[in-house]
This record gives sequence, structure tokens and C-alpha cells, in this order.
Amino acid sequence: MTILTCVYCGKEYPEGTPSWGDKVLTDHIKFCEAHPLRAAELKIEKLRKALFDMIGVSSEKELKEMEAVLRSIPGIETDKVAAINAIHALLETSSEK
Repeated sequence: MTILTCVYCGKEYPEGTPSWGDKVLTDHIKFCEAHPLRAAELKIEKLRKALFDMIGVSSEKELKEMEAVLRSIPGIETDKVAAINAIHALLETSSEK
């Protein structure tokens, strides 16, 4: 019988593991340090930090409050839209859900 291995780190899966759709495979992907998703996760976190620094608040509640304030005050519309889009991106990628 063929033993499956992770193509990124070489970890061997238990004998008899199917080549797709098995929980062992998907569980390993979440923690495999060599998997390309780790690089994507680091980039997302870097972008989130930059947006949080730009917006000036960090919790989901504060983000929603900031959006309400931006919508209610006068200002340069393009700047307000950019800030609201940043808030939406942060809310969409929030781990507080």
C-alpha cells in the first residue's frame, strides 16, 4: 500500500489515508508550516495591522462605531469611502466572529 505524504513538508499520513477529502489531510493543512497558506496568513495579518493602524481602532465594536461616525460627519467623500472600505475589510477578516 502507498503511504501518502504532505507535498510541502513530507509528513507521512497514516496508512490507508485516502488521497483527498480525509479529515487527517485537512487537519494537517491547518498546521503545516511549509504550506503556502502560512505565507498568505502572514500577509493578511500584516495588512490587517496596517489597516488597524490607519483606522486607529482595533475591536469589531470600535470599527462599527467608527464607520457610523464617518458616515455622519462632513468630509472629503473619497477619503471617507476609503476609510469605510478599510473598516469593511477588517470586519470581513476578523477572527472575533
